Amino acid sequence: MTPRSRTRAALGLINNLRTTPVLSDATHRLIREADTGALQRAGMARMVTAGLLLLAVVLTTAGIDLSNPMASKQIQAAELTLVLFGALGWAGAWLASKRIAIEKLPVITAILDAFLVLGNLAFSHWGVGIPGSLFAAFPVAWVVPITMAAAAIHYQPRLQAFVAAVYVIGLSLLAFSGDWISPAQRQQDLAEIEGLFSTQANVVRIVMVFAAALILILVARQGRLMLERAVRETTLRANLTRYLPSELAPILTDQAFASLRQGRRIPVTVMFVDIRASTTFGETMEPVQLAIFITSFRRRVLRAASRHGGVIDKFTGDGALILFGVPGAQDGDARRALACGRTLLTLIERWNAKRRFDPPVRLGIGIHTGDVFCGVVGDESRLEFTVVGETVNIASRIEQATKAADCELLASQETIVAAGEEDLWTEVECDPLPGVTRRMVLMKPVG
Repeated sequence: MTPRSRTRAALGLINNLRTTPVLSDATHRLIREADTGALQRAGMARMVTAGLLLLAVVLTTAGIDLSNPMASKQIQAAELTLVLFGALGWAGAWLASKRIAIEKLPVITAILDAFLVLGNLAFSHWGVGIPGSLFAAFPVAWVVPITMAAAAIHYQPRLQAFVAAVYVIGLSLLAFSGDWISPAQRQQDLAEIEGLFSTQANVVRIVMVFAAALILILVARQGRLMLERAVRETTLRANLTRYLPSELAPILTDQAFASLRQGRRIPVTVMFVDIRASTTFGETMEPVQLAIFITSFRRRVLRAASRHGGVIDKFTGDGALILFGVPGAQDGDARRALACGRTLLTLIERWNAKRRFDPPVRLGIGIHTGDVFCGVVGDESRLEFTVVGETVNIASRIEQATKAADCELLASQETIVAAGEEDLWTEVECDPLPGVTRRMVLMKPVG
């Protein structure tokens, strides 16, 4: 393998450092909430760490003679670095609380952390004149694992790899910059900075270890919270899928589910689908063939519903109840329902041509728009999602009216008007719908 191919492979590995390539809306929402909380906690951790270290520096240097210009510059640089570090933490927490630049904040704060730490070490090297090879002796070098731990709060592998690369490159430039130093010169340089190995300096280092431990505890707690949240959400979705339509369970928030549990009245377009003369197929087919037949029919219903945003409330043997406008009404619900009906008829026509059914499969589709009661009913041992009301009953009667009208697709005038398709449909003469007291105008497609 050539050096170029090895480099390309390494870059590809870094680029692929991500948890999941494709995220659902619910997962994206949970991760965004976790990122926001992580940014706020990371900002608080920076402020607490900066405060502890600044207090340690002030207390440990209170009794030191600052007549040495080198020591005075070092202490001032350290105090300024810690103040800026704390200010960065406050700014990050404030921006996260306002939901500003949530996706960019982790990278920005990591870069600024590295700028502060490496800038302090660079000042010691080029500003004060201390050899870069002695960078490990300075307490500020111990801030590097603290800032890397702070970046780990976000659980972003590519961010962690970027931060590690920045520090490795920056520290390498410091460590190997300048001329070669002889052992005698090294001893002289160490003698000039012997204060860095004093009791006060070691106290600062111990405080840094304590701060790193606090941040790592925060990282562990963040991971635990995310795990518990994921388990709760997974358990909730698993329970919801037992009685909610499969299209609803993944997208419902806790508030939306609570609203369904209480029940509410919403405008919905209801579609009933049924196979005509299904008893003929049941009598002429073997059980295995009938099972395949029903499965194939339902697969086409699912395809048509998903294409136009419909929610399949339930399959009833050789029929189906499809809803448009659940869990909340949207513009174009009626139009999408009509398009779904036309798509389903096209799919069944192709199915007939492919399988050469004798007699061919024929459908009855009834569509109506109006208010329904929508909610989850029953006790904890048996919950059920349901829609009830006059609108549902009328849609069912319209589907049955397709037999007398000799038309596979009928819709109420309310649905046609809501869809804005008056020019594409024509009125059908039919008897009053059984059980419906008011007069209903039914319409079929033109042509």
